[in-house]
Amino acid sequence: MNQIRYDIDLFVELNEHYSRSSAAVEHASAIKRKDRNPLEDTTKRIAQVDKYLHFKKGMRVLEIGCGRGHLSSLLKQDYGCEVVGVDIRTYPEWEEFQSEGLDLRIHDISAMSNDGLGTFDRIVSLAVWEHMEHPYAGLTAVNDLLKPAGQGVAYISANLYRGPKASHRYREVFFPWPHLLFEDDVFEEFYRRQGRNNVRAAWVNKLTVAHYEMYLRQLDFEVVRQWTTGTPIDEEFYQRFIDKLGRYPRYDLEQDFLHMVIASKRPLQSRPHGRLSSSYLRWRLRTLGDLVRGVRR
Repeated sequence: MNQIRYDIDLFVELNEHYSRSSAAVEHASAIKRKDRNPLEDTTKRIAQVDKYLHFKKGMRVLEIGCGRGHLSSLLKQDYGCEVVGVDIRTYPEWEEFQSEGLDLRIHDISAMSNDGLGTFDRIVSLAVWEHMEHPYAGLTAVNDLLKPAGQGVAYISANLYRGPKASHRYREVFFPWPHLLFEDDVFEEFYRRQGRNNVRAAWVNKLTVAHYEMYLRQLDFEVVRQWTTGTPIDEEFYQRFIDKLGRYPRYDLEQDFLHMVIASKRPLQSRPHGRLSSSYLRWRLRTLGDLVRGVRR
């Protein structure tokens, strides 16, 4: 059997073949429509999330990874929520959207103190968690920031590393799992030929569905609902490159996104103003212990 060379020639061959598929053409057209009208796309996304979070006027909402601020802005404008949007960088649109009841700011919930944020009725994070270097710490922060005893509910969607689209380069790379098959230098050469330097597959943490489920148990979240969305395996493609793809469970290779609707089980009196209660301290110590055990694993 000939050894497969995962080089730029194979990359280009696969991309040219898949770029002619009907699915690739349809996907490219959908991306162009979203790029033309981001507000329309955001309205649809909020409506989908609202099926599970039931936004109401006056609710305090945190959006983690707010990006340009469109979703946070519509939550305030269309639903009457008081919204805080956080991201790790600023965007030009923030100046336009900032107003009373809408606060867009630089903040990394997984790496900074969150004491100044308060607590929230709802937390939303769409396609951000996969980019967190400390996703467990981020979920710990969500537990802190949600109102306790099931009063607060969060909706988190996360792109999964082993899924076919996790490279985040689907605007130009049309075949599945390019990040599992090719090294960064091949990506860089592909984009260099297009006049773009230092472009590779996006950095995505390697959490699977099983990792998230373990973390939610360790942090004692109430899982209101959990589901995945994905892409069926192209069997011919899979068999051709089974030397690399066969390292992963087939289930993981089919999963693009994990969606979680979760609530905190923290008691109502676990975090009083002023001096910390003994029950809250015990809860924090248990969380830290779980974090240490999770790292060791």
